[in-house]
Amino acid sequence: MVSGLLLSVLAVAYLGLLFAVAFFGERHSIYPGRARWRPYIYALALGVYCTTWTFFGAVGTAVRDGWSYLPIYLGPALVFLAGMPFLVRLVSVARAHNVTSIADFVSSRFGKSPALAALVTVIALTAAVPYLSLQYKAVGASIDVLTGSDGTHPIWYADAALWVALLMALFAVLFGTRRLDATEHHEGVMVAIAFESVVKLLAFVAVGVFALLHLDHAPPIGATRLGELQDLASPSFAASTLLAAAAIVCLPRQFLVGVVECADPADLRKARWLFPAYLAVFTLCVVPVVLAGLGSGLAEQHPPDSFVLTLPMAHGETGLAILVFLGGLSAATAMVIMASIALATMMTNDLVMPALWRSRWQGVATDVGVGRLVLRLRRIAIVLLAVLAYAYHRSISAPASLASIGLLAFTAVAQFAPAILAGLYWRGATREGVFWGLAAGYVIWIYGLLLPALGVSSLVGFSLLNGWMLATAANVLVMVAISRLGGVSFRERMKATDFLRGTQPVPGVADAGGARVGDLIAVTERILGAEATEGALQEYCHQAGRPMPRPSEPADRGLLQSMERVLAGAIGASSARLMLTHALRGRGITAEEVAELLDETSQELRFSRQLLQATMENVSQGIAVADPEARIVAWNRRYLEMFDYPEGMVYVGRPVADLIRWNAERGVFGDTDPESQITKRLAHMRAGTSYVIQREWLNGRVYEMHGQGMPDGGYVTTFTDITDFKRTEQALLEAKQTLEQRVEERTRELQLALEAQRDAKRLAEETNATKTRFVAAASHDLLQPLNAARLFASALEEQSDDPAVLEIAGRIDSSMRAAEDVLDDMLDIARLESGTMRADITDFALAEAFEHLERQFAPLAARRGLRLRVTRPACSVRSDRVLLRRVLQNLISNALRYTQRGGVLVGCRSRGDFVELEVWDTGPGIAGQHQRAIFDEFQRLDRPSPWGEQGIGLGLSICDRIARLLGLRLGLRSRPGHGSVFSVRVPKGATPAAEPAGAREVARLPSSLVELTVLCVDNEPEILAGMSALLTRWGARVITAADAEEARRAMLREHPAVVLADYRLAESDCDGIDLLIELCGDDASAAPAGVLITADHTAAVAARSRALGFPVLRKPLKPAALRALLGALSSHRTMPAA
Repeated sequence: MVSGLLLSVLAVAYLGLLFAVAFFGERHSIYPGRARWRPYIYALALGVYCTTWTFFGAVGTAVRDGWSYLPIYLGPALVFLAGMPFLVRLVSVARAHNVTSIADFVSSRFGKSPALAALVTVIALTAAVPYLSLQYKAVGASIDVLTGSDGTHPIWYADAALWVALLMALFAVLFGTRRLDATEHHEGVMVAIAFESVVKLLAFVAVGVFALLHLDHAPPIGATRLGELQDLASPSFAASTLLAAAAIVCLPRQFLVGVVECADPADLRKARWLFPAYLAVFTLCVVPVVLAGLGSGLAEQHPPDSFVLTLPMAHGETGLAILVFLGGLSAATAMVIMASIALATMMTNDLVMPALWRSRWQGVATDVGVGRLVLRLRRIAIVLLAVLAYAYHRSISAPASLASIGLLAFTAVAQFAPAILAGLYWRGATREGVFWGLAAGYVIWIYGLLLPALGVSSLVGFSLLNGWMLATAANVLVMVAISRLGGVSFRERMKATDFLRGTQPVPGVADAGGARVGDLIAVTERILGAEATEGALQEYCHQAGRPMPRPSEPADRGLLQSMERVLAGAIGASSARLMLTHALRGRGITAEEVAELLDETSQELRFSRQLLQATMENVSQGIAVADPEARIVAWNRRYLEMFDYPEGMVYVGRPVADLIRWNAERGVFGDTDPESQITKRLAHMRAGTSYVIQREWLNGRVYEMHGQGMPDGGYVTTFTDITDFKRTEQALLEAKQTLEQRVEERTRELQLALEAQRDAKRLAEETNATKTRFVAAASHDLLQPLNAARLFASALEEQSDDPAVLEIAGRIDSSMRAAEDVLDDMLDIARLESGTMRADITDFALAEAFEHLERQFAPLAARRGLRLRVTRPACSVRSDRVLLRRVLQNLISNALRYTQRGGVLVGCRSRGDFVELEVWDTGPGIAGQHQRAIFDEFQRLDRPSPWGEQGIGLGLSICDRIARLLGLRLGLRSRPGHGSVFSVRVPKGATPAAEPAGAREVARLPSSLVELTVLCVDNEPEILAGMSALLTRWGARVITAADAEEARRAMLREHPAVVLADYRLAESDCDGIDLLIELCGDDASAAPAGVLITADHTAAVAARSRALGFPVLRKPLKPAALRALLGALSSHRTMPAA
């Protein structure tokens, strides 16, 4: 036996050493002073998860229930090994929003609700008190085992557990409440916790090695509960693993160490392997301790939870037993210290301070100083927690295993998991849904688990795992139901954007409702002090690119949001909001307005598509777009130049009335009354009516303003400088009035006008040429990343048999296809508007075009369970091959988008000198009153696609405009509920030769792609990587080349059977067609087959390639079309151009 006095001295000495380690950590900063050690300290500090439950209780669980001890280690390890993206997002979001605790995180995500933060804090406290008492129970039991005590409680002041609790509280007060800002890292505490993780690991490994050396009399593993391997496949094992996985994030101390104290998300990369390895060592040491303890007959004399201590005592190894005692003490102290710091911060920020600001005691906070008051309250909370936990330890006399108490706490905090996951991944979650979901789970936990554990009878009792699953199910169902029924407000949706993207809200520039900069400085100084406030103000001005404001200036919304985030780091998000609300009340801004300003992280509305913005910036007209509330949401640089607005005057969300008033007061619109101008313009906007106005401004320039309503209720206005035109017009009028007197002058003026007209024509032609180049560049640059993404998605789908992976790959492919459709529509509209789309009328066989369409759409129809039938007509038509196929592609794509069952038929009928091409579907049909409107731009029926696709309303408009360009007639017949028939009438053409001119004779290729050697030439590394992954999966041997020179070398070295060449290579190289001519040569029997791949959809490129006999595949590349082409090349000697 060991003397109780010796154990007390050792315990005090160990705690003194812990103080010294913490002081060392405070003096020698690791953030960032010793950054290379920080990831290792962080990973070891995560070992605070291993409390006395895992140190002592895991062995007891293994003795009683076999492998049921394993989930407590397995769950957290799986989170770090497989859930790294989730952990990185969680840490990044918490850092961006200055989160101080798990309650602060949930509250910040859902509107910074004080009620929600308070509920999370109450649940955490209810779960923590039994868990803290577990640590004291374990320390007391360890002392009883070593001293040979009978286990009865000594008088309270002689209880060693009490003094250990007070020393732990003192440590937490000294090192956990030194700074007001809870987001600042507790460097000393982290170093001390890492040190304790090492101590308990060494102690557990020591007793594990000792047990391995004393297995002489141990029973076979099959004779123990560990031999029941079927437990590993039981539902309770899986549920326990899931519960432990949730606890590694939801326990307040783990959230503090793993999220708040993570100085850099990159540290998670080290922890991803170190922390699971740390848990694995504990897991491996449990089994020999169990076997050695059972072999030594300890089960008849001692509870299994004490085997770690009694095993060395039974063999006379007192020194080892003392080391194990210190290891258990370190497990208890680490947990108590971090839990006390986390819970004290939550109690102060989310319970006490909000109540204080709402009560009549708020004057006391002002007198004492909010910062000092917060620190005092945190210290009092730490001591109060220690006393409550010790009292619970003394009052509960019913015996309970360490595992049961630990699981009870786990089941409570695991109720936070649905709220955290919904906050990070579900935009539809609402504050009310999360609040009542937590409340429902909490009530079931209290009634079904906590009360029976306290010995209070209840009508319903559950096992721990069944009770947890029932509470969690109720939590999720209530949260989802209320969120769905109530709907998500705009404010909640905007708040969710920051969390779902993992970004920090961008400071705005709107006015903050009348609050002054000096008011915000005074509020912040009361909590943080003058120096910290000055630093926060300078950081905001640096990020916003603005000079330091004067105290008398109005505070903008961005400054208000920035100061709230700084205060949230000290007193929590909900308390920061309440304090600002109280402080700014009476400054011309109400509490509701403050809440609205702080809730809306950004009211800026912007067009997300960069193509649209680029188009707006490249036109000579000024453009301004307003939303349905008459607030400006988009404009271009020319608009700002025309009106000469001051810097910063125009911003997203600014009322149009402000801009009209500013221009009218400057006399831009003449001497008219500003208010009448505002009234007239706003009336047009609200009614959505069009108008055209020509007005001469003070600078002498004449502008034509054209207003047009948009389908979504917004309004777009264009401003065109027509000064030169008006001057010419005026000159002609004057010349007409004085015709007899000014013949010579008129002749001269007409000559000048003609020269100006020629210049204007030349300028127009240059503008059209510029637009043509812009469309070609946009087509190539925008289609390149889509092509690479589609190749990678297809390779992923080919490589896996996992249904989940196949579903994700299918969704990626569907998204890429939707993006491709939108991009094609936008580019077609751009070509049609700019006049660069030209028809190349030729005679060609319909069978060839229909075969291409079948290859393109058959895989999509098969995936959706639809039947796609495409006839093989023997006739020919006279039209543009590419544009006619584009019309049919849009019609078939629409049919597959809205058809849920049945199929699509593509065929043709002879109508005299014409051929009528028809696309039949069994979709929902189109009502008669909508059959004309659907051919207008941006017109969509209120009927969603059963496949989740959604267009932008341009497809049929493009078909109609292309048909008019080709001189064709587009028709529609439809009956609601029976389907639709779209038709286009095309002139018949001369029957083409059996083989097109220039068709290339290619050598016989291997019958299987497994034998096929393919050379891929593209200057985009991502596309080469995607092409290589896809073709390799199909069995082909792939050689890649990034330029022409590398392709030539590969050709000489590898002798490929097929060359896939991109049309646009590096600027210093030839184009893809010239390279194919060089590589494939004229000897068709020995030369490889050449295929041109291009993002340039112009007819000239396709015609040139067809004339040389090279098949053409357009980007984004469709894997099904590529595979079909390679199969055709391997089965036909003569391959016509596609």
